[in-house]
Amino acid sequence: MSVFKERSERKFQVIDDPAKVQGMLRQYAAGKVYYIKGFYEKIEVKILDSKDPNILIVDSLRELEGEMTLYHTFNKQLEIEGAVADKIINTQYKFAVTRIRIATNERKAPRHKMTSDQVVINNIRAARNTINASLFNVPTSVKIHLEKFQQRLKDFADDVKVKIFEKDDEKTELVRKTNKILMISDTQDVLSYMPEDTQGFVDYREHLNTEIGHVMEEYRKRKIVSEMIVPIIYLAHDGSSVPLGYIQLISHEKKLGMDTALELKMMAFEMVDQMRDSNTMLINKRQSVGDISRGGMRLIFTDAELKKFLVHQKGFSFDVIFKLQQPITVFTEIVYTATTTENDLAIGVSIRGFSSRKGESDRYHQYIDSLNKAT
Repeated sequence: MSVFKERSERKFQVIDDPAKVQGMLRQYAAGKVYYIKGFYEKIEVKILDSKDPNILIVDSLRELEGEMTLYHTFNKQLEIEGAVADKIINTQYKFAVTRIRIATNERKAPRHKMTSDQVVINNIRAARNTINASLFNVPTSVKIHLEKFQQRLKDFADDVKVKIFEKDDEKTELVRKTNKILMISDTQDVLSYMPEDTQGFVDYREHLNTEIGHVMEEYRKRKIVSEMIVPIIYLAHDGSSVPLGYIQLISHEKKLGMDTALELKMMAFEMVDQMRDSNTMLINKRQSVGDISRGGMRLIFTDAELKKFLVHQKGFSFDVIFKLQQPITVFTEIVYTATTTENDLAIGVSIRGFSSRKGESDRYHQYIDSLNKAT
């Protein structure tokens, strides 16, 4: 039997009061078929009866022993935790229940079994090196990109910095935490500290509060006319956003405006794409989709190279190719891994995003919706 490893634990409501457990067993257990949690293949356990105090009579073609968790998916997943107390006869056992857990969220979308003539995946991309700026785990190749980028920007202002975030400056830390641009077009004008677009720009006036006068005076003493700090946000293959670094412009003469902010933002996107490409391993090998839904997929990997490489990843991106359709690029996070009975690698993924190409997410959802209508 193959072990099933969850990466992200569901949230559950726990019921351990004996009287409440007894009522739940009578309502949701007797006469139902449950499965043993922790294995990729579904191992059936039929619950024949519920006895007091919280004992189930179960039947299984597999030998049962020790502690285990039985589960069944209604609208929500229900889990019965306990241990085999005794073997009664043949394939029947007494199962002593300790508690019941109910998932707090319903299953979000129906899953559809697929075949390789309906859909496959290809162009599998994953990171060669994990980038975690909060732990200062940044590959040398990324630092080289930042240095080259700083050279490109040298004529944008009197002082230009392109650096990894470090917790040694209040302004850059504010940009890191908010993922917003800090722009002060005129350091001696209070209105410059209050942006019109607070979704994309830091409200520095609100942050400084009564300290704004002191900050304005410091700018005056240092003869700084204008300052801008733009975050560099790294988009990983699992769809997560990592605040990696920042672009800082300091001007002693000219005022920096919105046009500069938007240009730097676009250039930062371009740089991140280059970083991700240089830190990406691309494998062109078509693999199967076991089942699919609006929110995720169960993927089956038969290729030896992919099995070794992907099992250690947090997430990865790939192209989904539906029959007679153009590929759709998705960014995914790994939810679970398992080994099938054929010794292939099964990976459950949750979709975290789609490529920026127009209409990709709409095309994916339209296809899944067509499957929902057909069932």
